[in-house]
Amino acid sequence: MAKLGYAVLCPDCRGFGERREAALQGEEENEFLNSTCFHLAHMAEPLGMTVIGMCTWDLMRLLDYVWERGEWDVESVGCVGFSGGGMQTLWLSALDDRIKTVIISGYLYGYSDSLLRLNGNCNCNYVPHLWEHVDMGDIGALLAPRPLMVQSARSDHLNGYRGMENVLEQLDVIKKAYDLYGKEDVIYHDIWDGGHCFHGENLEKFLNGVMEMK
Repeated sequence: MAKLGYAVLCPDCRGFGERREAALQGEEENEFLNSTCFHLAHMAEPLGMTVIGMCTWDLMRLLDYVWERGEWDVESVGCVGFSGGGMQTLWLSALDDRIKTVIISGYLYGYSDSLLRLNGNCNCNYVPHLWEHVDMGDIGALLAPRPLMVQSARSDHLNGYRGMENVLEQLDVIKKAYDLYGKEDVIYHDIWDGGHCFHGENLEKFLNGVMEMK
């Protein structure tokens, strides 16, 4: 994003980087490359909190900082994230309409297949009892009518045993919300071959289209 000319803020997520919990606050490579989401969730959930709730709160405070700085165009703030970053992008953008453009990569699929059947995923994904009431597409529907790019890989193991069908079901829910605004044309589903990875080939094309719409 910086190479495309944008001012970029890239915060450490709770449990990662310099914000690791004490259990992995070391200098070994393995400790740098791992997270302490388990330790956060282990205490958060008994206290009625969630890791994704804390992460979303952090990002909202980051937006406060952007506004307080007063030196950037706050009418064009976007959010982009891959995998766990896609999760944070989804939740932040759904709950804070200061985000005007949304790019979710490697994170949009049904809860049943991808988070309940595949129950070895990171603790940060889970909100108790959420799956009983809504699915990921319902959360994504809150993004309407803002421009949205969803990146999916056909062989991403997180799609679950039904593969892209699991993804497309949730995207259809989102599209119905956009259709209510007459804005289904601002959703761009970027599908590629391969596994769980981010790719930036079409970012500029998508963002140029967003600027033209403005």
